[in-house]
Amino acid sequence: MRSTQIQDRSTGIVRTGRARWLLVPLGAAFVAILVGAHYWFLTTPTRYANRDFMSLWCGGRAILEGLDPYDPQVWVPLRRRFGSTWMPDDRAPFPLWTLMFSTPFALLSLDWGAAAWLVLTEWLLGLSVFLLVTRLEGQKPSLVAFACMALGAFTLRGTLTTLNNGQITFVLLLVLTLFLVLSRRRKPFLAGFVLAFILFKPTPFTLFAPLVGLWLISRRRWKTLLGGLAGGTALLATSWLLQPGWLFEWLKVRGKTEVTFKTPTIWGVAYELSPAWWPLLGMGMAIALTAALGWLVLAQGGRAGRELDETHVVSLALSGSLLVTPYAWAYEHALLLVPLLLLFARLNLDRRGCAWLVWGSLTWGLPWLLYWVAIQLDRDTMSFFVPVAVGVAFYALGCSAPQTQEEPN
Repeated sequence: MRSTQIQDRSTGIVRTGRARWLLVPLGAAFVAILVGAHYWFLTTPTRYANRDFMSLWCGGRAILEGLDPYDPQVWVPLRRRFGSTWMPDDRAPFPLWTLMFSTPFALLSLDWGAAAWLVLTEWLLGLSVFLLVTRLEGQKPSLVAFACMALGAFTLRGTLTTLNNGQITFVLLLVLTLFLVLSRRRKPFLAGFVLAFILFKPTPFTLFAPLVGLWLISRRRWKTLLGGLAGGTALLATSWLLQPGWLFEWLKVRGKTEVTFKTPTIWGVAYELSPAWWPLLGMGMAIALTAALGWLVLAQGGRAGRELDETHVVSLALSGSLLVTPYAWAYEHALLLVPLLLLFARLNLDRRGCAWLVWGSLTWGLPWLLYWVAIQLDRDTMSFFVPVAVGVAFYALGCSAPQTQEEPN
């Protein structure tokens, strides 16, 4: 049987169809080896039973067993049945569509499911780094530069904390990345549809969603808004068909707000400044920050009259949102890889020394310094300064740095 010859347009190399089909079993074997390595060295024995991944996995199990994950009489015994002694919530803390997404991992045992989840999230992180630099910024960085970007992304404190807890942060990171890439390629409806998937975990986007929405309205990006509405409707419709009325039960989740004063947000800083009056102080800070960002994004537009685009708005709104939200931890700071990678890529075009200094300071220096401070204080409120520093650096340097615009397909 003759094999089909296929020419790679980018390299001119002729490959046979038979050789291409060999990539499928080789890729599957590679993934299996990765999952196995994560299982043997990271997730067993039941190491993730008392971490955030347990909420995703148990939610998937509840769906598979036809149980209501928002019933406290079901949720706590379900977690206990699979070896969890850490009961942070009386009901599933994630929306039902998020639990539906995690269902395939619940088909596996807890340990194997956690191993597969870690491999997936690491792959999503790598894909996001690649897309942000090569597809969004249109750059072809040197091997050394790309290796340093990847190393910084994978050793960021937020990254390691995300992996340690089994959080969903890198799914959200890819959602933001795809939104920016699709917007740059002039596919507004699909970009908006994808952006709706930030609803997988709404808490980091408390300020982000309304601010970006208002910016889209002010710029008359109706197709993007329509796509977002369609995406949100699709999520609600599919989950409602599975379990009607679940949304009202999920909205009863209250336990997260009990630790607001401990979080690395303006609320945590307000508690450090005034333990007796922190709610009022935090509210004032939230209003001031929201007003400032609203003026910056909606009124001022950009420095020296330059119009802000999606990359500017997403980066600034994300930094502000991680400060204003009443519930966010250090693993959410992995989302700041969006402004960090964009900033490094732009500065690296003509200010390489500055690029490396900013990248090293904001990925390795400041986050790990504040981690040391958290150990000394036995609380992590001072990591508030990570999104502050990233947002200020991006506005001061990234909004004026040259961009490599990619032509739409």
